[in-house]
Amino acid sequence: MKLNETRFNAPAVTMGLLLLVGLPFIVGLLVQYDYLQELKQVSDERLTLYEMTLDSELRKYEYLPYLISENGMVSAFLTKGGEGVPVNRFLKRVNTIAESSVVYIIGTDGIVKAASNWDRPNAFIGLDLGFRPYFRDAMEGRQGTFFGVGITRGEPGIYISHPIKDKAEVIGVAVAKIALSPLEHLWKEGGETLFVTDANGVIVLTSRPSWKYMSLTPLDEGTIQEIHNREHYPRFQLKHLPWKTRTRFGFVQETTIGKERFLMNTRGISGTDWKISYLTPQAPLWERTLGVSLTTFVLLGLAVLTRLFLRERRQREISRQQAVEANRIRDINRQLEQEVEERKRTEHELRAAQEELIQAGKLAALGEMATAIAHELNQPIAATKTYVASCRLMLKRDKLDDLDPTLRKVSELGDRMAKVTGQLKSFARKTTDKEIEFDLRQAVKEALNLMKHQFVVENCDLKLSMPGQPVLVMGDRMRMEQVLINLFRNGLDALQDTPEPLIGVRLYEDGDRATIHVWDNGPGIAEEVGKKIFEPFVTTKKEGIGVGLGLSISYKIVKDMRGDFRVANREPNGAEFFIHLPLCKHQQEAKL
Repeated sequence: MKLNETRFNAPAVTMGLLLLVGLPFIVGLLVQYDYLQELKQVSDERLTLYEMTLDSELRKYEYLPYLISENGMVSAFLTKGGEGVPVNRFLKRVNTIAESSVVYIIGTDGIVKAASNWDRPNAFIGLDLGFRPYFRDAMEGRQGTFFGVGITRGEPGIYISHPIKDKAEVIGVAVAKIALSPLEHLWKEGGETLFVTDANGVIVLTSRPSWKYMSLTPLDEGTIQEIHNREHYPRFQLKHLPWKTRTRFGFVQETTIGKERFLMNTRGISGTDWKISYLTPQAPLWERTLGVSLTTFVLLGLAVLTRLFLRERRQREISRQQAVEANRIRDINRQLEQEVEERKRTEHELRAAQEELIQAGKLAALGEMATAIAHELNQPIAATKTYVASCRLMLKRDKLDDLDPTLRKVSELGDRMAKVTGQLKSFARKTTDKEIEFDLRQAVKEALNLMKHQFVVENCDLKLSMPGQPVLVMGDRMRMEQVLINLFRNGLDALQDTPEPLIGVRLYEDGDRATIHVWDNGPGIAEEVGKKIFEPFVTTKKEGIGVGLGLSISYKIVKDMRGDFRVANREPNGAEFFIHLPLCKHQQEAKL
């Protein structure tokens, strides 16, 4: 017995490696997906907060231009002229209270007439701002809103304008500028990354100063010229900000700006054509993904190592047990070898005894047939003596012409006696274990030839049915003849008290096997005997007539030929035996 050996199992190792690498990867994807949903939610919340902050900052100053436009002193100043100092002081007081950047009044000619910064360097008074869009909007009677960079100090801000009317006629424009730089500083100090873009995709507000006034999309020459004409962003060159974007998991936008990667969430600002974008750095995402994946990989590795350690320890234990078991099995094998040798010797002796028993059965059958055989031989012997006497008489009378036919009859009688003795000699000789192909019809004929004298003596009729073509099987024909003779002898013994004894023999092919059906019209077999009729020393004959070995030997012979032997009672009376033998292979193939 070979001990179990650890073998390299390529599929198992491949699956293990795939599991070791694939599971952390899948876990990493799941962590990414979960964390991205969390970041998306946080981003939405932060974006809402900043949008509300910006909107609140803008709405906080919407009233200023309207408040100024409703002041009678301002209207009188624009219509009647006069000293501008009181108006300038009023504007300065309003600007201080509102905490705006600057407020001022523009005449219908586009020239600034009064301003809150009148007493400071670079005051707005006298500036021509007629080109500004917010001025044109107000002159057309509606409120204007414009983002741009101041032409004096270069500070960016939101400009909100409102028309100043006198009896439904626009006589000037009130403007308030709101500086958004404090908001940008607040964003930067908070460590957040966000920006606001206008309708042209130009970044107007951002927590990253280096991105300011850069465009997300390349601008054509016409758009750039229009921006410069309106002096949206004077002194600034509108460079393109190189960025790439793609969608992950179908709901998150991933953006790469330079060498940095962000998750971007963008939303439009109501009431304006601006958009606000919130950027979340991806470093925490990859740190969490990598951390969880590495943790999973380590845990899996530890699990695999633990499994290998336990398996190795179990293998050592199994090997030790197998070594002990192998020693025990070797001892058992030696004992079995001795028993096998002893069994072979016993089997050889049993086979020899069986052969002797079969031979004894043959001789016993010959002994029982001796009277009929003697009768069979006496008739031709007596006839031979008569013919010999006739030949002598013919010689004395010199009738040589009649001598030849008589001698021919003597020769025929000699052949007849030779045939009888030849059958006896063939039946009586010992058989071999060699299997040869033979015709079952020949075995039935030879058995009936040996028993025909018994049938005559017992006054028993015979009903025979055999096919016209050969029925070929493998085995020993002499042994099959012995089986049939045993059945015929048993049938004749069972018909001793039957008025009109009859034995039937039928040979036929049934699928891939041949069947010999032997039956009689005797009393049949008792139920208690039929269950064990093939066992040794079981007989239905009277005491002293048989010992009960014939059917046991016959059963063994049929089984050795890979056949089947059955017995049953026949309706309305009698017994019947069925011998099933497999046909030769070439005869089976011929039937297909």
